[in-house]
Amino acid sequence: MIHLILKLATGGRAAASMATFLVGGMLLFRLSPYAALKTLLDDASLPEETITSPDRLAEVLETLGTAGRASYLQFQVWDLANPILMGVAGAMLLGWLLERANRANSTWRFVVLLPVVLLATDLLENLVISIAVGAFPDRAALGSALPLVTAAKFSAAIATFVAAILLAFAWLRGRLFPAPRAAP
Repeated sequence: MIHLILKLATGGRAAASMATFLVGGMLLFRLSPYAALKTLLDDASLPEETITSPDRLAEVLETLGTAGRASYLQFQVWDLANPILMGVAGAMLLGWLLERANRANSTWRFVVLLPVVLLATDLLENLVISIAVGAFPDRAALGSALPLVTAAKFSAAIATFVAAILLAFAWLRGRLFPAPRAAP
């Protein structure tokens, strides 16, 4: 998988995937039931926006009511696009930066897996929330895994961001202060 990501990651693909992520994310939150859900919750965070305990998830689902839970389930379907857009954009950006920073053949190459972890944990989070919404009010199905999955998602997102910054600095350092050439 690492080899494939590095092969696919070009500057053009990184830029296109980042632009698609930004525009797609904006459209997702504008066109989906997100704003209506936030209104029902008096602008409180949705469970996927913070590390949420099962008790807090139950409170949110109770507050939403039957129609709100149906909208929340619909939002989970809309939200399937977000991890895909984030994962592809992150992988393309990190792959491209690895090449630019001359780190693609080092142990740094493993950082391209961080956006894959982000994608997988975000999709798993959607599944856990969907199961909890569908099973409500059954408290046994209220996502005791949700805090762990959300913490893993946030950790992968932060690690992806930090890796991108570090690789960008390594690339800039190499361009601004090139290594001296060895004498023949």
